[in-house]
Amino acid sequence: MLMAVVFRFSFPFRASASESEKPPVQVVNPTPTPTPAPKPTPAKPIKKTVVKSPFSLLQFDTRQLSVKNPDVSVKWSSSNQKVCTVTDGGFVQAVGGGTCTISATKTNSAKNSIITYSWNVTVTPLQLNTTKLTLIRMRKGAQLSLNNSNATDSAVWSSSNNNIASVSGSGFVTPHATGTAVISAKWNNATRSCTVQVKNATPTTLTRFRDPRYLSNRGKVVLAGSSLLDHWEDPYTPFGSVAVINNSVPDSTFRNWNNWYKKLIVAYQPKALVLCLGTDDIGDGPDMSAERAADKMQKLIEKIHKKSKKTKIFYLSLPCYPKNSAAWETTRVYNRLMHDFCDEKKYMTYLPLTLKLTDEDEIPDETYYKG
Repeated sequence: MLMAVVFRFSFPFRASASESEKPPVQVVNPTPTPTPAPKPTPAKPIKKTVVKSPFSLLQFDTRQLSVKNPDVSVKWSSSNQKVCTVTDGGFVQAVGGGTCTISATKTNSAKNSIITYSWNVTVTPLQLNTTKLTLIRMRKGAQLSLNNSNATDSAVWSSSNNNIASVSGSGFVTPHATGTAVISAKWNNATRSCTVQVKNATPTTLTRFRDPRYLSNRGKVVLAGSSLLDHWEDPYTPFGSVAVINNSVPDSTFRNWNNWYKKLIVAYQPKALVLCLGTDDIGDGPDMSAERAADKMQKLIEKIHKKSKKTKIFYLSLPCYPKNSAAWETTRVYNRLMHDFCDEKKYMTYLPLTLKLTDEDEIPDETYYKG
């Protein structure tokens, strides 16, 4: 038997409301992004330039510079690295000749300031006191020096030809033979040179024999010797109307006068000869004992007398120079030996010049000396 089953379903639902009954749609505007406030324009830093006192350096010299408040940022610089270098700590070294500006820029953030300090620097290059030198063979030498006081004694000195001119460790040049040599001084990897020309002695007084004015003085008074008589400012007035010719040659030695005496003395056949020689052999020249110097002087006098027997010879004693105290004792002994020699010769007269230039203790009176 068939049975009909009826299923009833109940679906809870709500009838759609009319459009007029729908709730209003709320429009929500998004929150606007706030516009950031403009950043304030930073104040420009205060800039200032301070010019410091200029200074000079010699090549290879150094100097420490400083600024106030070194704890803040400081930047050091040189406008010319070939003239001066400077470290981060302000240590300046002169490396070459010329001019440059050393600057120190100090930045202070707290005070918003930039201060630049500047120093103008002049550097004098390393150089010798001369680059050319003329010396006379077998005569006095000359002192070379570098313009940096630390350099002369510590430099390495050398000669290109020691047979012509040699140089000591302190730069003293001694001439030996005619020719040319180059003297060099090396210091701090820098080398400076001087060309030395060595000549034979040719005194200008030799030209006098060609001048009739001098030849007319034959038979009068001749002055002969080295610097002492040559520096006699007025050797003529003391002799009154007697004709005088001063044939002295500065820095001349016994060796020189053995070559010159015939022309500078004997040729005149003078009535009187005033002679002073030996200063440039004792002390200033090569080491020479008083005995050896006196022997050379006496032999020269005897040669002069042999060629000019009527000439009366007046010998001036040698002075002791204040700046050459090492030669004083040798000079005193030399004078005593020459005094004894003059006493033995009828044609000789000894003039004790030294006594007039020293005090009672035989110490030179510097008021009588120049330089």
